[in-house]
Amino acid sequence: MSVSGSDSSPGLESQASIEPEDVRFIRDVDTLRAISDATRVRILEQMVQRLNPAWSVKELAAALGMPQTRLYHHVEMLVERDLIRAVERRVVSGIIETRYAVAAKSFQLDRALFTGDSEESLAVLHDTLIAVFDTARAEVELAIRLGVIDSGPEAPAERRLLLTRGLARLSPARAGELRDRLQALAEEFGGDTDDPPAPDGQAYGIVLAVYPMPPTQEPLDD
Repeated sequence: MSVSGSDSSPGLESQASIEPEDVRFIRDVDTLRAISDATRVRILEQMVQRLNPAWSVKELAAALGMPQTRLYHHVEMLVERDLIRAVERRVVSGIIETRYAVAAKSFQLDRALFTGDSEESLAVLHDTLIAVFDTARAEVELAIRLGVIDSGPEAPAERRLLLTRGLARLSPARAGELRDRLQALAEEFGGDTDDPPAPDGQAYGIVLAVYPMPPTQEPLDD
């Protein structure tokens, strides 16, 4: 018996009936743990870039430059937490192929997850930071290898890498102003607007961090 996108099997939604949420807030630790992995973050980012048609694991593997067998476990975890959904099944070369759609266009973390200084909260924050920055590192390295990032002196601005880490001494008011301005820029250019994406646009990664520095540790007396 052949299975296609029109299959009405229980638990399988047709692609036409799926409309991703604009924003999904991550409010529980189990779901946060599901995305606190660099590979799963890259899967979600890739799927958000193309909402239709849905993705097969083979297509995701090709887009991410990873072996297909490495992705099945990650895809299953994302499905379990309803971050992506199986929306179509069809027979390809005698094998049933499942295609997946992302459940939301943007994922944001609920700040309440990081309140307090419990071991669990700190562990979740640790895993999240690793996933965010390791994903950015992997994407930059791949873009350099593929020539997407141009390090030449005459490279156009849109192909250059901006990578900086600075230290600023600011008053509380100026620090708040810096944070608000950067957040506004991230929202303006990062897709959290009503502006439709450019049909011929290039995807750009954005990583921002503004935080008060921890106090300098005084040396211990002998």
